[in-house]
Amino acid sequence: MSEIQAYDIKARKKVSMKNPQPYLMRNGTWALKGTSSETGIRLFSIVGKTKPRIHQSKSDTFRKLFTSRQCGCGRDC
Repeated sequence: MSEIQAYDIKARKKVSMKNPQPYLMRNGTWALKGTSSETGIRLFSIVGKTKPRIHQSKSDTFRKLFTSRQCGCGRDC
């Protein structure tokens, strides 16, 4: 996953964002929402008018594909 930086208020510095998700604001501007890798609080970073693309490696994609399945009992098996 690419390293996306955002300012963490609690740590008072820029940190890498875990699990960034694109978010469309009311005025049509795109932003990224995620969590801080150091403190765990929510981070928000405005990126512009074009939708951001979050690149993942093929190994990450296949890992998520095969590990996020739920069986009939409701647990991750």
